[in-house]
Amino acid sequence: MFKHWRWLLILVAVSFLVGSPNPSMDLDRTATWNDVWSAGTIRVVVVPDLGVMHLEGGRVLGYDVQLLEWWGRHSGHSIEWQYAASVHEALEAVRLGTADVAVGPIPQEGLVELTATKAVRRFTWKLAGSIPEPKSVKKTGRKSKKSKKKREPETIQIPGEYPKPLWLLEAEQLNVAPASASMFRFANLDSAQWILPDYMLRSWGKKGIDLAKGSFHWALRPSDSLLLKELNQLVQGSKTRSLRGALARKPIPKPSDRDSLISSYDALLVGHDGWNRFTLNALVFAESRFNSSIVSPAGAVGLMQLMPATATRMNRGPVDLFNPRSNIKVGIRYLRYLDLFWADRGVPDDQRLSFVMASYNTGPGPVLDARKRAKAKGYDPSRWFGHVDQVAKGPGGHYASKTRGMAQQYQGYVQSWRRARQRSIAAALEAQMSAQGPKGGLKIESK
Repeated sequence: MFKHWRWLLILVAVSFLVGSPNPSMDLDRTATWNDVWSAGTIRVVVVPDLGVMHLEGGRVLGYDVQLLEWWGRHSGHSIEWQYAASVHEALEAVRLGTADVAVGPIPQEGLVELTATKAVRRFTWKLAGSIPEPKSVKKTGRKSKKSKKKREPETIQIPGEYPKPLWLLEAEQLNVAPASASMFRFANLDSAQWILPDYMLRSWGKKGIDLAKGSFHWALRPSDSLLLKELNQLVQGSKTRSLRGALARKPIPKPSDRDSLISSYDALLVGHDGWNRFTLNALVFAESRFNSSIVSPAGAVGLMQLMPATATRMNRGPVDLFNPRSNIKVGIRYLRYLDLFWADRGVPDDQRLSFVMASYNTGPGPVLDARKRAKAKGYDPSRWFGHVDQVAKGPGGHYASKTRGMAQQYQGYVQSWRRARQRSIAAALEAQMSAQGPKGGLKIESK
């Protein structure tokens, strides 16, 4: 009897040592995602529609994006953000393999060659908006015969380049047509009727008529089963229940033509040769959260957190660092000084921004020391990512990565927003010209 127990204990011990199969064994069944898993980077293409993503005081907010950012921090995966101007564009990126996950207001239907996660959001589809006024008819003084022809039902709109939900395909009584706008955020509820999710409609402060229950999902390739399993745990698992509840309760701001602005200082952060507003906004947000009156414990002042001595040297005289315009002007001078500093030390153009950002945070000295240590360890001292950043210590070591990531998010959001906006405007103008016919056009009045 003792011998049997002894062998049983040995088997248990061996099972603990051997453990369960490692991830690479399971990944043989999902070869498409194998390289992504090993690299730890997931390529996410976002449709920044209402509730999915927006900018507020430089912060990147939105239910889907914040949920994925939490997952990235806790799962160990880094996220490479991409941006699309429509749901169709995002789904196509996943089909072509340029992205791993499509995120946005995506219905479960119409995902050709793709698979959907569990429901990310559940809601009620509603009908809202204004019915256009009928065109006025000139009075002739004679009674016109009533037309026996039935009046055509009013057109109800959904975004263009958008897969129709199943219930909508079956709703024959609804005269639904794709709009010129490719996102719900550009719906014009003052001149047309739209079908929208209830949580989006609340951002306009409107109600609407209940139509059907609905849900939005994320989309990925069917072969990416491990990624699908992780994302399903994220969107419906017990570990994230409280987080999802908190994010769902956050109000969605009313859409505006100013949604492409990153901050209230955009006008002061454009027109600087070699420095785009995305990078500068990211730097200012990282330094001061756009607080022009802040003073750090070390004595750095204002939006770009400049030390008074450095500012005086860059300005060649005293400067009011609490004045946003003056602070930004001197801060950009300091950035140009750092750019020349690293150019003189042989850092190539395509690498210099990272060195500039790191040294803006810590000063050039610690970065020079990091270059020496990197060279001693066999890294290339003229390249930041994958080389000098591997040995850089302290906050400066992560600063370049942090500001670059924020700038990329700003740029991707703004550019996709603009592309979607331009499409809606161009399509609306085309429809207007088509309705006018060959005799239509603008009338130019001479004085």
